[in-house]
Amino acid sequence: TMLFATPEDKMLGLTQLAVDNHKIATVTEWLADKNVAIAQVPREDVPLETKKGLAVFNLVNSSISEPTFEAMAKKFGSVIESQTEYEKKVRSLPDRPKHLKPPQPLQTVTLSQTSQLQQPSQTSLTEPKTPPSQESQSVTIDHLRSWYVAADSLGKADEYKQRIVEVANKFKATRQISPKALAGMEQDTLTRISQVSQKLASNIGQLGNDGTVRVTGKIYDLVLNSQQKDLAIAHKNGDVILRVQAGQVQVNNLTPEVLRDFETANSKLDEVLAKKHETAAGLQR
Repeated sequence: TMLFATPEDKMLGLTQLAVDNHKIATVTEWLADKNVAIAQVPREDVPLETKKGLAVFNLVNSSISEPTFEAMAKKFGSVIESQTEYEKKVRSLPDRPKHLKPPQPLQTVTLSQTSQLQQPSQTSLTEPKTPPSQESQSVTIDHLRSWYVAADSLGKADEYKQRIVEVANKFKATRQISPKALAGMEQDTLTRISQVSQKLASNIGQLGNDGTVRVTGKIYDLVLNSQQKDLAIAHKNGDVILRVQAGQVQVNNLTPEVLRDFETANSKLDEVLAKKHETAAGLQR
């Protein structure tokens, strides 16, 4: 098992994990127990590792606590930052015999449509703790524009945002997006929507007896339990868009339009809060 990170990985906040594909269950179970967000890279995108009998995962750095990172370093060794050194180690491994078929990759976690939004405390999630994926959706340039907006709102460095521009330009030319970039886009989008949701809940939410806060909007409803870090967002038609509970993340049709709607709600809330501040300041004079 090896940890590896290219300069692009670092920019996107990711670390790669290469592991024997017959030990996927053991390793992913350990990472899930530590609440580390992971996404498996398709085998066809890592032909060298696949030939050697390895599976490759993207790990989201922001989901890795310091104690967990230290434990990973002890288990798997320090992160390899040299492309040459990493490829040398992979090439030194024997090829996996063809009669030993690799296990099937982990299935993408999706959330089927439901008739109503349930509070997180009443919801049972049994799927594996893997981050959501938009591979089943058609990624468009609009997704990448929204990613840039999310990254900017999150205060990402100029170098990071420039990398998004480069990814977008490459996408325009090739209509392709790497698994690393896709994982970074998904993570930033989820982080930004969660950030806005917490802000909305704190300012206009209604506190329930069970400790959850509900926000009822014109287009979406959301339920938040800050203590348990649970969040559920649904469209008014009943379709659940996002649910987070106990480190598990499930998404269903999280489109750029959803992010724009939340950014609009955030801007309107800022306007209301600014007016309240001006009114309060005027009364004090």
